[in-house]
Amino acid sequence: MKSLLRIIPAILILAVGIWGWNHFVSNKDADAEEPQQKKLSKEELKEKKLKNAQQTNVLRLKSKDFPILLESHGIVQPPSITSLTPQVSGIITKISPHFENGSFIEAGEVLLELDPSDFQSQISSAQAALARAEAVLVQEKARAAQALRNWQDIGFDDKPNDLVLRKPQLKEAEASVAAQKAELERAQRNLERTKIKAPYTGRVRSRDIGLGQTVGTGTKLGEVYATSYAEVRLPLSIRQLSQIDINEIDFDHIQVELKDAINPDNDSHWSAKIVRIEGELDPNSRELFVVARVEDPFGMMQKDRKVPLRMNQPVTAFIEANTLKNVVEIPRSALYGKDEIIIIKDNLIHRQTINIVWSTLESVITDNHELDQALLSTTKLPYAPEGSPVRIIEPTVTLTKSP
Repeated sequence: MKSLLRIIPAILILAVGIWGWNHFVSNKDADAEEPQQKKLSKEELKEKKLKNAQQTNVLRLKSKDFPILLESHGIVQPPSITSLTPQVSGIITKISPHFENGSFIEAGEVLLELDPSDFQSQISSAQAALARAEAVLVQEKARAAQALRNWQDIGFDDKPNDLVLRKPQLKEAEASVAAQKAELERAQRNLERTKIKAPYTGRVRSRDIGLGQTVGTGTKLGEVYATSYAEVRLPLSIRQLSQIDINEIDFDHIQVELKDAINPDNDSHWSAKIVRIEGELDPNSRELFVVARVEDPFGMMQKDRKVPLRMNQPVTAFIEANTLKNVVEIPRSALYGKDEIIIIKDNLIHRQTINIVWSTLESVITDNHELDQALLSTTKLPYAPEGSPVRIIEPTVTLTKSP
């Protein structure tokens, strides 16, 4: 026990000595390093600051010409819709297999027929009446000629009057023949009207009658619409009108592209052109409506039939407008607020307000020409004061997307 009490003080003295020596050495090293820190270059100090700075992706901006596409929306409509009604009454005896909802029809094609029996009888009666009238006319002509000969045989020197020559009776017989001819033609037309024909090449929208049904002159048989072309009525706002040169006469050169507005995954498109401009602004929206035409919307006249553009289909229209010269396109996602962006210069943040001359859903267009070749920060920085350091994440990309 006594020997242990002698060892403990010796151990404590040794531990204190070791601590003192380590403290002396560390202070000496710190004193030696202090002048070395003071000798760091500006580049090294800058690199040290950037090491812990925010990181950002950048986009190198480039001036270019930007063709504007005006976006509008409309509904595809046929050029004409016709309600079929008969001009005569009768019983439906035959219906064409093409007279069904959605069927294509040709101009002049017989869609249905009425019972022709009564009208055939009317033609026979009209023919008989015409024959009788013609016989009377022949007789009156003979009587008129005989009356003239009798007048001459008697030896009268005066010229015979109209009554002697039976001219009134002759005119009456001629009028009767003309009337009977008209009646025969009317009966023939009525017989022809028992066949209801397609007024133009198109498509059946609906059929409202059935076989054996009795119809009158006002009965609606169905509806058909033309398919040679389709039209879309497109509104243009005052802002859009400021970017397109359009007048009441010269608009044939303006091209329009239509896309499906219902199914965004449908990449089909249809070419159209403006054929009419309505002469007044809408009183509520102050928009001007233009009408675009699509030829052969169902692709019936093409060898390689395209995807059909159906009636009443909502479409998005892209109309070629003016081209902005020497402008810069900036992704909308890079905006801070309404019109502010961050430009990176020498790894420092520079906030800049831009003048937006046009915008789309994806980007904005500015005429700030000094932004050409500038590095745009495309990463949303939570803390971005002016002049604060930032570290660029490589590689740098260039915006090449077209509108």
